Amino acid sequence: MNSFPAPYLQETATWAQQTFEVSVPPGNISYNQLEEILGRRLEYLISNDLQQFIFLLYRIDVAEKKVKQILAYAAQQGTDPYRPIAALIIERQLQKIASREAFRQDNLPDDEERW
Repeated sequence: MNSFPAPYLQETATWAQQTFEVSVPPGNISYNQLEEILGRRLEYLISNDLQQFIFLLYRIDVAEKKVKQILAYAAQQGTDPYRPIAALIIERQLQKIASREAFRQDNLPDDEERW
């Protein structure tokens, strides 16, 4: 699972709601709840709008190799790939949020010194 702070997960839930057009319950959401919600949406996209699914994966910058591994494993085991792919997406978004926080430049004197 993850070891990111709860606010990161809430930010990820808000992002998922906007990006994937899913309904996320108000208040604190657990990682498992978000994974389930996103997994159901991925199931719909893979079944009904594969182009949109592929577009979103590239936009989110999820490793294609990892998605292919999940799909191959799911096909081999006869399981659904949706939640594992949802977990990849959530983890990628959490990494982006953590990275932005780590490289914040709030302590610079003015905008000219920021890049």
